[in-house]
Amino acid sequence: MKKLTPLFSLLVFFACGEKDENSSGKSDFNFSYSIDTVQVDPGDHLVYITGYMTTATPSLDKKVLYNLNPKSPELEIIDLDALSFQESIPLEKEGPEGIGNYVSDLVVTDQGDFFFIGYESLVKSNPELDQYKRFSFQADKLSGDKLEENEGIDFGAIPSKDGNYFFGTYSVQMFQGKIGGLAVVDLNEMSLKKIPIPELENLVDFNINQYQDGRPMMSTIERIWLNEVDGKLYLTNSTRNEAFIYDPKLDSLFKKEFQSSITDNAKKGLYTKETNSDEEMSKAMKEKNKEVNFNELIYDDTNEKFWRVSSDMDRMIADSVVTKNILTIFDKDLNQIHEEKIDFNITSMLSFFKEGTLYSYINLEDEMGFTLIKPSYE
Repeated sequence: MKKLTPLFSLLVFFACGEKDENSSGKSDFNFSYSIDTVQVDPGDHLVYITGYMTTATPSLDKKVLYNLNPKSPELEIIDLDALSFQESIPLEKEGPEGIGNYVSDLVVTDQGDFFFIGYESLVKSNPELDQYKRFSFQADKLSGDKLEENEGIDFGAIPSKDGNYFFGTYSVQMFQGKIGGLAVVDLNEMSLKKIPIPELENLVDFNINQYQDGRPMMSTIERIWLNEVDGKLYLTNSTRNEAFIYDPKLDSLFKKEFQSSITDNAKKGLYTKETNSDEEMSKAMKEKNKEVNFNELIYDDTNEKFWRVSSDMDRMIADSVVTKNILTIFDKDLNQIHEEKIDFNITSMLSFFKEGTLYSYINLEDEMGFTLIKPSYE
């Protein structure tokens, strides 16, 4: 197998103090980046890319990408240095060594253990994929803080880097109700700790709900993003320009609010929230897309910086919304140090830093590829 040559390259330089939309307000921060696009050599294998890439995750050393095909099921091994498919490992859905029928997320811990996460399903495997353990987060299975009636731990939670804890949010009626705060489950003791965050409760007010004959049929939800870095948990959301940082060792929670000179700092909610047809839902979604949307934090452990790409309406062309992408950079303590309008986007499906370069998944004619963004802060 050989590493494919870049499909194209672009070098972009920027220094603060030019246009308002490209300024962090700090004249001593110089930022540039180069962009390449590469394709993974699949060999004779058809690499699985038909989902949203939530079942793909890199190893701790970023040498390997584990890509789960939950349909087969099988675990594909991608060599990130050679950018080539290496092998696939067959798995089972059911039985004592089954990963579950509806796996939607894959996480690998620092010890190499695998977590297969699904709707109300969590399965842990050792690195050799020959020992499996199942967890249940039903109220009667957990000690510690009590889940109230109709409360549940939300889909989209993550295990800790060491694999001993499970971090998520808890809410009423799961997804459609108010978010109460953070839920931390000790997987060894199966005990629950709830950390209330009242500021999250009104995120539900930005949902769009569709009804049929008065019955709820579907609902959009605001995203909650969870990231663990150096033992601290970072919670952000798609609605507001803010972050909550929880330190499990100190049992402390504090909030940071950020200010953007390019986008709004929160959604305004100026769109229809209740719809009764697909047409009404589509119209409401188009209006909602005019408002700001904040994406997840991505940590660059080489340069000790967080990146986040957000979007907001730039202009209208006829009845189509044209959005602009904004890159915000934070230091290790999550202090905002830079923001600028960018011409590229970072997919929320699969993006991670490897040796100081951001790898962002891209579909290249139904083959796996990555946009490589290498920053320079000199």
